[in-house]
Amino acid sequence: MRPRLHIRLFVVLLALAAAPWVAAQSPAPVAAAESGEPGLVAEADTPRDMALYTGESELLSQDAGERRAATARALAQVLVKLTGEPLASANPVVRRALPKAASFVMQEQTADSVSDQQGNTAIGGAPVYKTTLRVQFDPNKVDALIVGAGLPYWGPDRPSPILWLAIDDGRGARLVNAGQINVVKPLASRGTERGLSFGLPTGSAVEQAAVDTLWARNPGPIQALTERYGHQTQLLGRLYREGQGWTADWVLSSGGSELSRWSFSDPSPQRALASGADGAADAIARRDATRAAVGEPGVHVVRISGLRLADDFTRAMGYLQTLPVVRELTVLEATPDSLQLRLDLAVGLSSFDGFLAAGDVLEAQAPAATASPDPAGLSGEPTEARYRLRP
Repeated sequence: MRPRLHIRLFVVLLALAAAPWVAAQSPAPVAAAESGEPGLVAEADTPRDMALYTGESELLSQDAGERRAATARALAQVLVKLTGEPLASANPVVRRALPKAASFVMQEQTADSVSDQQGNTAIGGAPVYKTTLRVQFDPNKVDALIVGAGLPYWGPDRPSPILWLAIDDGRGARLVNAGQINVVKPLASRGTERGLSFGLPTGSAVEQAAVDTLWARNPGPIQALTERYGHQTQLLGRLYREGQGWTADWVLSSGGSELSRWSFSDPSPQRALASGADGAADAIARRDATRAAVGEPGVHVVRISGLRLADDFTRAMGYLQTLPVVRELTVLEATPDSLQLRLDLAVGLSSFDGFLAAGDVLEAQAPAATASPDPAGLSGEPTEARYRLRP
């Protein structure tokens, strides 16, 4: 039987401190947060963690072009959260989607604060105002984009690591506790961008006495302290001056198993701290993210029916041209109520159908498996896939 604890324990979710103007949400139950079970892309009716589908970007001006660019940056941030891939925006399918990021938007809002990108509240005595665009994207469309791009999907069941951080600024190593949230705000903010929240220890006498063990980055003895908070995953870090800058050394472990070790040096202590969130997100995503099969890219002949008005033809063609998985589109035949097209797709037809299902313009009339791909675009008569324009 676990001995009764006489030390009052208190965990602070740092993500709440990182985004004070976002409505606070109760942390997920520990059992769910620590499950570590890999997740597949959610079904359309599965409840989503909308925080993972929400991105933020600074608006550098009120110009319409800058707003489009900020929306694209916010979508890129969401894709990093949901895939665990820092370079998700470099994916060819994603690159085609980003200029059309507005078509993924569910809602957006702006918020003003007195601070610039470096956190300065005034320059030359004048206040510095920053406007942040906060965008919530359609989960079905984003999930379809992830599948269509062949990227991994990192589900919402994520651990919230307990952060054991010791800082030595030349006066000896000291444990950062829950009363010093502002000290680790760079890590918390970066964690929010990567879809991770962290907890801080209370800094009890027992925990303070473990600073030397923490400084040695020995996760074994610290694991028992982490489990007092009902968690299995822990991030141990030490931050110290080195030369003209700062170095942060990290080790991430879960349930006694080490997941990753890394170090990062930078003139800025804030950037050195933020590296803890990046390394933790990278390691957990490598363990938990799953990659869906997207099928074989190729050229397919499709027919779209239900085109009764001239505007219907424009609507169908315009929609297909916005889909990032459509590399090329050629009209083969037009009848009074249908279009026959040759589509060069970056994915198989089943994944293409998933893209359509996430929208409200076209729907498949026959199973995608009945249509044969023509990867080289050279065969005479590939089987025709059939779709219908939705009212």
